Amino acid sequence: MDETKAPSNHSTSAHAGEAVLIEERIGPFYPFRFRNFRLFFIGQLISVAGTWMQQVAESWLVYHLTQSATWLGIVSGTGALCYVAFAFAGGQVADRYPRRNVLLITQTAAMLLAFTLAFLAWPHSPIPIQPWHIALMAGLLGIVRAYTMPSQQAFVTDMVDDRRALPGAIALNSLRFNLARFIGPALAGFVLVQQGAEACFFWNGISFLAVILSLLLMRMENQSVKPHRQPIKEGLTYVLRTRSVLQVIVLIATASLLLWPVTTLLPVFAQLFHVGKQGYSTMVSTNGLGAALAGLSLAWFGLRIPRRYTIFAGAIGLGLSSLMFISAASYRLALACLLLIGFCMILCGISANTFVQEQVPDALRGRVMALYTLVFNALQPVGGLLIGLSADHFGAPRAVAINALLGIGLISLIIFWLSPQRHRVGVQPASASPPLPEGQGED
Repeated sequence: MDETKAPSNHSTSAHAGEAVLIEERIGPFYPFRFRNFRLFFIGQLISVAGTWMQQVAESWLVYHLTQSATWLGIVSGTGALCYVAFAFAGGQVADRYPRRNVLLITQTAAMLLAFTLAFLAWPHSPIPIQPWHIALMAGLLGIVRAYTMPSQQAFVTDMVDDRRALPGAIALNSLRFNLARFIGPALAGFVLVQQGAEACFFWNGISFLAVILSLLLMRMENQSVKPHRQPIKEGLTYVLRTRSVLQVIVLIATASLLLWPVTTLLPVFAQLFHVGKQGYSTMVSTNGLGAALAGLSLAWFGLRIPRRYTIFAGAIGLGLSSLMFISAASYRLALACLLLIGFCMILCGISANTFVQEQVPDALRGRVMALYTLVFNALQPVGGLLIGLSADHFGAPRAVAINALLGIGLISLIIFWLSPQRHRVGVQPASASPPLPEGQGED
């Protein structure tokens, strides 16, 4: 009996050791084992921190020049409209051309726009800056982002050679964005006070050198240009025929239009709390810190929780925390609410992004992600325009309350729409949608 048990125990121990090694190998930081991903993470962290410096300074400068919440919305809306006009073209480019080359071009263009804005905002500039200048720059940047976002989203899969690393790479990619969202506004608060908005724009331009250098240092396989344009309708058809993906995109569209734009009004709330430039940058940084905590949490625990639960919890939590924010009796309580808002935003956003990327076939990735980034990024500025108009008519707190209540109601309906399909989320009938890539299925 003992002789028969010994091999069994040894075998069990070996399998357990193998399981531990496998679990360690695909842990939350496994994507960092890929050199290209490490370079991308570092370069983008620096660049996006600079971009957040520019966004903070831009919003503050617009409100300083106009004292109008509507103008805050106009600047956001201009960028959104230009993004919408070119979003699907950006998806086609992402599926046809080498994505690294596309990103090198778009990041260079964004750098030049940042330097142009710095020149216009410079106190000794021969062309004194006007609100419409900022709106124009936002529109041009919207066009650049329309080509950047689909390639950037799809490029994540080009940088990791192991499909199992994809969820962790997406979570870390978002963590990187939200770390920058914390660091950038904190730096902006210091630079705004010491050197002015033009310095924030200038340092943003310098920060693009980091991402351009990281892209040049990557070791990539030669990617050929596809001979024909990739039809947009193939991506749209896939989404329309894949019910679970369509439902998640509709939910993200609703949240982007009604709930994310709450942060557009932060300059107004900074004035209501009488906290000035430094207090405003602290509000944005606190919101970014909450988002970074959500990204880190999902990197550690995301694989253990069904994706649909984190999508729903983040969306509903975002609406509820927005209502808490406008009810805050003090600046410190408002900061705590902004921390929660940032956490819920990214809890929903990363989970939705990961879910869609896990479902979509590689051949359609650029075009499907173009649609995803369209609703995620373009509807938020449109919502910013609407909430800005609403704030000028009803006041900022009431405008946020209207958006939050409407958003909670619509998202609840979408969740109810999803509920009959819970046991089939991520699994589509073979006759109803294109086949999924090998190894992809239910969370």
